[in-house]
Amino acid sequence: MKKTLLLIPAVLLLFTAGCGQNSQSSSKSGSVRTTQSSKKTAKASTSQKQKKTASKSSSSTSSSTTESADAASSSTTNTSGTANVDQRYAALKQATFRQLGNPKWPSAYQVDQTQYLNIFTTGDSQNYSIFFSPGSHALAYNDATLQNVNAELAIQKKTYGNNAQAQAQIGAAQSTQGLPQVAIGDGIYAASQGAAGSSYLTWNEGRWTVTVKASAVNGEDPLPLAKEAVTWFANNALPAPETHGTVDLAVTAANTRQNQITWTEGNAVYQISGLDPMKTIQEGTATR
Repeated sequence: MKKTLLLIPAVLLLFTAGCGQNSQSSSKSGSVRTTQSSKKTAKASTSQKQKKTASKSSSSTSSSTTESADAASSSTTNTSGTANVDQRYAALKQATFRQLGNPKWPSAYQVDQTQYLNIFTTGDSQNYSIFFSPGSHALAYNDATLQNVNAELAIQKKTYGNNAQAQAQIGAAQSTQGLPQVAIGDGIYAASQGAAGSSYLTWNEGRWTVTVKASAVNGEDPLPLAKEAVTWFANNALPAPETHGTVDLAVTAANTRQNQITWTEGNAVYQISGLDPMKTIQEGTATR
């Protein structure tokens, strides 16, 4: 990759950081069993079947979200293996898409073998939050207890009145010309600077500006994380922003989703945020 002019984005708070939400969806489900009668009562049975079929169709429509949630909960509760994990992930995706339309979604989400992925969502197709929370138990989609969980990763969308308003939410780029340059791999150089007890490395990845922040007070070095990120980006691409996007990664561990990938598409701002910097960009490059 060519050496390029390096830019630093301003950090803007665009979305709610916590997972605790009051909005959730639920519905009741029912089932209809159709039986066959003998040939002597075929006419009466046919009429009865028609009534039951209509009832079943109505019940199926009203209970589709609940059935998806139940499927997501039960698909891996008592079994293990890749096939069951994939089945659960597909069920969670189906439930999420039914609620939110066609949201951003990672092609895969890795969790430890002893854990299950749980999903909690809020909003609609225009403004939504999807919270990804690994846990020791497979919970139903939008289980109420997930409101109080500090989600490992979130994918969020906020829609504005027009494209200009959306783009204005992305941190304004500032030139770092003249700052010291540090090699971070793959032929890329990052601008190095320090401010307010922190040290930063900033570089460009196509239309993206990537910044790694470390605490100088704690003696942290942003270079190892910057190199790890460059290695990942060499073979994995983020979604393409229409104009400009920002990636902000933090070396310092925290109990907040401070690692953020933010970009615009039309009049919508998207953000992927996570607790762990590498997990955030790994899922970010898998999201479309």
